[in-house]
Amino acid sequence: MPIVPPSKLAQLQSNTRNIRNVCVLAHVDHGKTTLSDALLATNGIISSKLAGKIRYLDSREDEQQRGITMESSGISLYHKQTENDTEYLINLIDSPGHVDFSSEVASAARLSDGALVLVDVLEGVCTQTVSVLHQAWVENVRPVLFLNKLDRMIVEWRMTPSEAYTHMQQLIEQVNAVLAGFWEGDRLAEDSRMLDEAKERWRETHGDAPMSEWYLEEKDDSHIYFSPEQGNVLFGSAIDGWAFRVNHFAQIFAEKLGIPSPSKLQALMWGDYYIDPKNKHRVLNGKQLAKLYGAARVATSVPLFVQLCLNPVWQVYENAVINVDQEKIDKVIGALNVKVHPRDRRSKDSRVVLIAIMQGWLSLAQACMSAIVEQLPSPVDAQPLRLPPLVHKSPKSAAESRPPPKNDVEKALYECASGSSNAPVPLVAYIGKVVSVPRASLPDFSSGKVQADRVTMSAEEMRAKGRDAVRRELALSRDTPTGTPLSVLSPSDTASPLSSGISTPLHVEAAPEASIDSLAEAMDKQLVLKESESEDEILIGFGRLYSGTISVGDTLWAMQPKYNAKDAKTLPFLKQTTVQSLYMMMGREFVQLQSVPAGNVFGIRGIAGAILKSGTLASDAQICPNLAAIHTETFPIVRVAIEPINPQDMDKLARGLELLNQADACVQVVSQTTGEHVLVTAGELHLERCLKDLRERFAQCEIHVSEPIVPFREGIVRQSAQPGVVLGEVGSSGRLLAIISKASGKSVDADDSRAKPEDLPRGEIHTATANGQVTLSILVEPLPEKTIKFMTRHARDIKRVVNLASSQRRHRLNAAAEALDEMDVIAGSVDVDSDDEAKTTKPSRLSELGPWLSTRMQETFNKAKGWEPLRVERIMNDGLRVLGPRQVGPNMLIYSTQVLEQSGRTSSSWYKQREHNGRGASSAATPYLSGDESDSEDTPTLESVRTAHTARDFEESINTGFQLAMQSGPLCFEPVVGVAVTIKNIVFNPEASTSSDAARSASSASSLSGQVITAVRDAIWTGLLHWSPRLHLA
Repeated sequence: MPIVPPSKLAQLQSNTRNIRNVCVLAHVDHGKTTLSDALLATNGIISSKLAGKIRYLDSREDEQQRGITMESSGISLYHKQTENDTEYLINLIDSPGHVDFSSEVASAARLSDGALVLVDVLEGVCTQTVSVLHQAWVENVRPVLFLNKLDRMIVEWRMTPSEAYTHMQQLIEQVNAVLAGFWEGDRLAEDSRMLDEAKERWRETHGDAPMSEWYLEEKDDSHIYFSPEQGNVLFGSAIDGWAFRVNHFAQIFAEKLGIPSPSKLQALMWGDYYIDPKNKHRVLNGKQLAKLYGAARVATSVPLFVQLCLNPVWQVYENAVINVDQEKIDKVIGALNVKVHPRDRRSKDSRVVLIAIMQGWLSLAQACMSAIVEQLPSPVDAQPLRLPPLVHKSPKSAAESRPPPKNDVEKALYECASGSSNAPVPLVAYIGKVVSVPRASLPDFSSGKVQADRVTMSAEEMRAKGRDAVRRELALSRDTPTGTPLSVLSPSDTASPLSSGISTPLHVEAAPEASIDSLAEAMDKQLVLKESESEDEILIGFGRLYSGTISVGDTLWAMQPKYNAKDAKTLPFLKQTTVQSLYMMMGREFVQLQSVPAGNVFGIRGIAGAILKSGTLASDAQICPNLAAIHTETFPIVRVAIEPINPQDMDKLARGLELLNQADACVQVVSQTTGEHVLVTAGELHLERCLKDLRERFAQCEIHVSEPIVPFREGIVRQSAQPGVVLGEVGSSGRLLAIISKASGKSVDADDSRAKPEDLPRGEIHTATANGQVTLSILVEPLPEKTIKFMTRHARDIKRVVNLASSQRRHRLNAAAEALDEMDVIAGSVDVDSDDEAKTTKPSRLSELGPWLSTRMQETFNKAKGWEPLRVERIMNDGLRVLGPRQVGPNMLIYSTQVLEQSGRTSSSWYKQREHNGRGASSAATPYLSGDESDSEDTPTLESVRTAHTARDFEESINTGFQLAMQSGPLCFEPVVGVAVTIKNIVFNPEASTSSDAARSASSASSLSGQVITAVRDAIWTGLLHWSPRLHLA
């Protein structure tokens, strides 16, 4: 096919109803890029003979080497329907299939209205197939199913047409079962939400009276499923270049079977429908055939789909590949009326003839393009359904009724209005991802383009162009008194990106009487100077315009996902930016555009620094909505520490990490307080790609990488524990680990101190120190999910409160030390804060932060199982002693009323009174066990030991044991989340030792303190395993 010029594609952008924004989704190696190659061949971008081999949209070298896609790529294609000569613009986005690059799938789905979902007929529904279907479901993208690689069923598995038909029936049912699961999940969530709303309305009108029966409204779900007779399923082989839908054969055989309309035959092309053996012009279903000819005839009959669709395809493969017969091949070519070049007929490679026949008979590109145009919606039809959940952050089901717009902005969004110069509409666009491209690949900075412009333009034309550019800049910057910011003579000659990729205008100091020509000459001189300072990488945003028309030079507001127009605290996430260039994405190439109307995908330069990974562009930040953030299926979990081999390259590495963080949606860059750089990626393959980009593109220096680490968190839930789980000792250190007994249901010998008596509540442990002098009763139980989320989300605020309390206590102790002149004694029992914590500034409202956190934390326990309101209130008022690990984690150490009375602290709060103890594990914080320090030199009697110890004496030891248990759990020694530990009782038993032992114990306080720490830690570990333990990704 002849090459379609970009100018033709740019013209089609204004006809919104004839635009289709489509992404290609599938599991890895299911044929996405091969299919894209076939579609590209229809526009003359590549040869049809190279389709599937060149992998045009895999522009990275490592993508070509590995044979998998790592980055989503967009391209605009032209299509003309032969039936009505209607021209369409297809914006196609090819996406990766590997799990490490699921963020690329998420951005592709957000920018699209429809999806081609490919499934390998032999591998079936795989893990990523479910993931991409769920991504399309969440983004409300309408899918079309493509059953790919039918050639393998014929050539490799040697299936008969009937066997292949049965196999594909089951495969379509599996895909529909996945969709049904999504539907049921949404319906259950909607049911719960509507029931809560109904209960609230009932309480307002009827009080506490019993609620009458309530039913959820039934909804039809037939429209969500794939069904070949509806035309939303394609069958084919992308590598061999052919595909079909049942409507293709319905149009061929309708007249032969005497059926007046192809649409009537299409409805019978899938399922148990058969041609009447006696009357060839009549179609019967299974019951009718059994009634007329008996049940045995049904078993031997061939379904209509097999007879009309699959049998002809099998015959071509049989004669062209399996049992090559040139005479039969010639008959097939004549019967199908396809043109095959004589050179292909003489080829010794049988697949050359096969591909020529199949592409001429069942064109892959024609079938896919027709399905896209007929089955997938245009932006005008899609946006009223897709945008309400994004605008209002509401459930997807709320948009099914097509809610009316509430204001002019929503009206423009739902109508996909582009507006005009006389009647502009609000501009709203979404940037799905930011990509880094080499500077030389952009037409703005291409030396060839600059030279071409200079050849085709006269000197006077270039001078006039420069004057126009200067006038525009003077008009935009007339409020600047000291300098005149000058942009460029053309977008290709002027931008000067910084290290972050931000292009800034040039500034020329000029007197007020300077002429336009003199300013243009001065700007030309600066352009020559700036050219050598340009960076090699430029950041380009890949986005979708939902309303309005965006043009080069427009000043827009960039809103990051955290920005909220109603919250002044989020203003740092709002920045103003100027559009420097617009592009039509053509795979590896970028075509410059002056403006882009609504409904199109586009590339934009000028948002670097304003949008980090994704965000919303709007003409007015106050009235235009900030669209919901992209939902991702995976999160970065693999961590490595990186540093340059040459310390002098540290600045290069920092700049490279900044670029990488912006150019990759699923990467996180963490700079530790120690100066160490940590890179967090989605997986090993993603990590390998990021390191390659750092070395070769972004940092351009050699780097040293640590071993990858995948962090986990341990937790418990209120479910039945496995009967064979016990605690055992592993290794020489004697640390405890969960061991699952193979003999299910049989008791396993364990230490009595770790056993759980049947009469104790679940999670309650009675333990004692090694010398038996201290006995503790500890209850371990899971925290509610809402409480865990709240504490995790407000970890930074909790840390501020803890730091404040620690700082206040340190000041009080220092003042007491100066008054009593006992610096040595006090210094031995108090740790010192780090410099960062000591210098923490105290805002005016910091003193109110602790009570606010405590109140909000108490609210999260509402209606939680096992947490009565009175108990929660007592805990939050005076029972909660400390959080962990590191005193800020999502775990609680609680003292019962009995223990509080023993310690003499019946009225205190966790945010008011804090024993300063750094990380909660310092031996320096261990208190004296005797009541009076002055008597410590005398050997205490048994009676004095019996009466000297209280629960307060062991508070720091209990806290340390709790922190250790929370920092390292029993499953795999990872931090614990979501656990409440209650100290129910503490008993001191001096009779457990002789008088001499008691004296030795009193003089060796640290020994008893260490035993308490170990006993508390081991008891908590045992209590955790009484529940159902879980391992979570951090």
